[in-house]
Amino acid sequence: MKLPLRKTPSHLHLAYKYGEAADGLLGRNFMLEVEASLMTLSIDLTPNFHTRNKSAAAYLDAINFTRNHHKLRYVQCADNLVRTRLIRAWEQVDQPSLRMLLDVGPRGAFLYAVRPHSLFTGGVQLDVEAVLDEDTRLRLRGHGPELQGTRNLA
Repeated sequence: MKLPLRKTPSHLHLAYKYGEAADGLLGRNFMLEVEASLMTLSIDLTPNFHTRNKSAAAYLDAINFTRNHHKLRYVQCADNLVRTRLIRAWEQVDQPSLRMLLDVGPRGAFLYAVRPHSLFTGGVQLDVEAVLDEDTRLRLRGHGPELQGTRNLA
């Protein structure tokens, strides 16, 4: 079952290991796919690459993410609509586990095992517990062996 959490853009805060951070990213099309107790939140990050100004903060943060995706520590979304709908879906599943798929279009898609928690100021934070393997990522996106030349996440 697929549930749209938000279609319009929302600001994201990403934090990496070793203290790096990115505040300029926008995510859109927040979709939650529920299969038994496994929930997958997918976020489209491609709007960050659709700019003529290659020195814009969103573009630079998106390029940095593609290079440092394996160092991601957490993603924060301050949007209360995403938070409310995610919590509502979370409460309806028995012993849920959550994955997050960050899609950067032709540059790839990165899959993480995450643990969500609500922020005191509103919104939600998704703490990265593990970077999942490429095979799982390809099956999630519905692609077959034609993408064998893509980067490995590990």
